[in-house]
Amino acid sequence: MTRTDNARKSIHHHGLDGLLIASMPNIRYLSGFASDEQNVALLLVTREQQFLITDYRFGEQATEQCTPDTEVIVRDRARESLGETIRRLAGESEVQKLGYEQDHFTCSAWQLIADALVSGLEHTTGVSGLVEQLRRVKESVEIDSMRRAAKVGDRALEQLLAILKPGMSEQEAAIELEYALLRQGSEGLAFPTIFASGPRSSRPHGMPSERVLQRGDLITIDFGAVIDGYRSDMTRSIVMGRADPEQQKVYAMVREAQQIGLDHLAAGKPCSYPAQAVSEFLSQTEYARFAGEGLGHALGLETHEKPYLAVGEETLMEAGYVVTVEPGIYIPGWGGVRIEDDVLIGNEGIEILNSFSKELIEI
Repeated sequence: MTRTDNARKSIHHHGLDGLLIASMPNIRYLSGFASDEQNVALLLVTREQQFLITDYRFGEQATEQCTPDTEVIVRDRARESLGETIRRLAGESEVQKLGYEQDHFTCSAWQLIADALVSGLEHTTGVSGLVEQLRRVKESVEIDSMRRAAKVGDRALEQLLAILKPGMSEQEAAIELEYALLRQGSEGLAFPTIFASGPRSSRPHGMPSERVLQRGDLITIDFGAVIDGYRSDMTRSIVMGRADPEQQKVYAMVREAQQIGLDHLAAGKPCSYPAQAVSEFLSQTEYARFAGEGLGHALGLETHEKPYLAVGEETLMEAGYVVTVEPGIYIPGWGGVRIEDDVLIGNEGIEILNSFSKELIEI
């Protein structure tokens, strides 16, 4: 059964004849068409057919990339509006009840389409997370791409640490890391690189600044590679020079917390299970009030996918999920530590996809 077949089952379950998909990761997942640009294509999935609607700028690319069961429609924008194209295709496929991804259309964009559909359909209804739900359990080909992305990240960080030194700015270091990712084969950046040093490392998502690295700095580096559209996401905290006793203490605490999280990952257990265990551990330490919220998130064609590893999240983990485990302690004015790995959940245990050392690294 193909991915589109699974989507059709879900569409039918929602009492619909078709679904209009606007999310580019969802479009890629079902059709193969890949673009980092937004709003360049829509995918219409009906009972029997699948249409990739784009324009002359992407027609050749779409024809090359799309799966055999996807018909590419290169719309003449001067002669037919997007809404008219959708109405025509829906009519040819006898779609009367059309769903659309309400989380991925602006109100104005959907209204333009809806105005053209009024006379052609029985009704339209917004749906959320239908394709995203299908994407949660990764296929072997997806897992292979994510393994490769994680390895690219490993090698890129090794290259950065070989040249990292006091006097470099955070921005310079981040650029070197991103260049190393691209040289190692990454298609781009999984997300904007996080690089924060010294007191700034207490910012969980601290963007690189002009601050110059100094001896004694704690440094948080959070970054990811992209292979075949699939993301990696790794964080390491290092010390520029010799770590002082408190830095060693906080680092050891975060590493123990992460191991607790890893030990509580298991298919069939709720996503709250590892998060609760880590939360209980950190709550008993002197740094409890500085512990970050949440433990991690699912990963795939997007960096942050559902479900999240968080207290109260009762979604059951399944074999084939890839999640991050990333506890952290963030102390304003002092600095922060986070350790993050990408983890595949299996029926018999887990596999950590990245292999970079988790020993406290002193440069």
